[in-house]
Amino acid sequence: MYYFHLRDTDTVIDSEGTELANETAARDHAAGVARELTFKSVGMMQRQWSDWTLSVHDDKGAELFSFALSEYETGGK
Repeated sequence: MYYFHLRDTDTVIDSEGTELANETAARDHAAGVARELTFKSVGMMQRQWSDWTLSVHDDKGAELFSFALSEYETGGK
């Protein structure tokens, strides 16, 4: 189970998680989430996501990796 948390001045906690085969699958899933959130700069929920960070945690709560959503921003401001 992997959890995808978003951080900026607010934190959006993924309390449900996503069952994935391994860390590589979690990394691929995280990239897809980042692309979806940053599509045309103002993504889901009308938020400006470029300053946010996505962190991925395992089922024990350990952070496996994180990255800035700006790495996936597609433009269209």
